[in-house]
Amino acid sequence: MAITKRVYWDACSWIALIQKEKILQPGGAVEDREMMCKSVIEAARKNRLEIATSAFCLAEVCKNPDMRLGSSSDRIAEFFENDFILITALDTVVGHRARKLMTGGYAGLKPPDAVHIATALILNVDEMHTFDDALLALDGRLDKDDGTKLEICKPSAGDPTPLFGSNPFDTGKQ
Repeated sequence: MAITKRVYWDACSWIALIQKEKILQPGGAVEDREMMCKSVIEAARKNRLEIATSAFCLAEVCKNPDMRLGSSSDRIAEFFENDFILITALDTVVGHRARKLMTGGYAGLKPPDAVHIATALILNVDEMHTFDDALLALDGRLDKDDGTKLEICKPSAGDPTPLFGSNPFDTGKQ
């Protein structure tokens, strides 16, 4: 079965999955970001979509100072090698596009966020997934390379089946 959809994940989505985020919302509801991300991962495992991300995320997801080589950082690095994840280079084309975003009316955009948006625009993804409110506010305002507007949204929620036990980065390899 051919993959019919490509989504882009910024670091917020990966971090929500890694840290098993559950965020208390105003009014007392809980946004289970881990499960939202797992539903996308499950769809990718079933070849319904591909997750694109910048190589920059490989460094961004390691913000936790407790993460040490040989432990969870190795499992995370191994997880990024899945066939359903497309890691794209941070090259001069992306860098110029990110700079253009930052100087072209989106001056409050932080460089990492500009890199993620630029990558998504160049790849003509169907959706960009994030939990960053500043990026979510840009939904439908930016033109992809194919001339259509970039949809920026949270990862779709669902009720996924367990992926690989309690640790989403357990690839089953010994």
